[in-house]
Amino acid sequence: MDRAAPSPTESWDAFFDDFYLRAYADEERDAEAGAQALAAVKLAGCPEGGEVLDVPCGFGRHAIPLARAGYRVTGVDRSQILLDEAARRAKGGLAPAFVRADYRELPFDEQRFDAALNLYTSLGYLGDEEDTKVLAGIRRVLRDGARLVIETMHRDRLVQMAGDRHWRLMGEGRLLLEQSTFDPASGVATTSQTLIDGAGNRDSRTFSVRLYTATELIAMLKRAGFSDARAYGSFDGEPFTLDTRLVLVAIR
Repeated sequence: MDRAAPSPTESWDAFFDDFYLRAYADEERDAEAGAQALAAVKLAGCPEGGEVLDVPCGFGRHAIPLARAGYRVTGVDRSQILLDEAARRAKGGLAPAFVRADYRELPFDEQRFDAALNLYTSLGYLGDEEDTKVLAGIRRVLRDGARLVIETMHRDRLVQMAGDRHWRLMGEGRLLLEQSTFDPASGVATTSQTLIDGAGNRDSRTFSVRLYTATELIAMLKRAGFSDARAYGSFDGEPFTLDTRLVLVAIR
């Protein structure tokens, strides 16, 4: 029997399109994301006005509030649809620089950034080896002593939730139904999402992502060249537990 594996690149490209915008781009989440982004750069020890890499940046939920707070932000994403939405949202104020690129091949000089953010479960799409290469690539573009902050769902918390079915009321009368299963041998979670709009129309996606334990991610960060990786349960530095999401801070 084949072990479960993360979805192929083609599936992610299909997921991070207008479906993702309809499922996740709502004002309540955006306000929360802005507060989290500011807390993340503080946790990273980024100087005021410093250069921040948001990777991947999606539709700018973190990058835009950071730019408006005075940081020099570069947002990187593979999806042109999400970058176009980010550019639209950034109009009328201080805006990040948005760059289309695969985060396995960051198109920047070495030691450019004062901090890097990888937020909202943005690892696990590629599997252990390739995700470690992503981390090494982020390290390459950080200045000596700069920090990477990762915020993600982790395996131990997901195990307690797998199999549950969740309804979430979105804006404009939309509902998002989500159900996950977990393969403990591979550490891969498979999630099915169905978005139902106000007229009753349904649109569904299924994807598989590798969920790491804190121990696994700390080991990956070490292999990628980072040092002094520390695990927290929030951006405020609260203790990490099985019931919290995972916030990791590591030094280049």
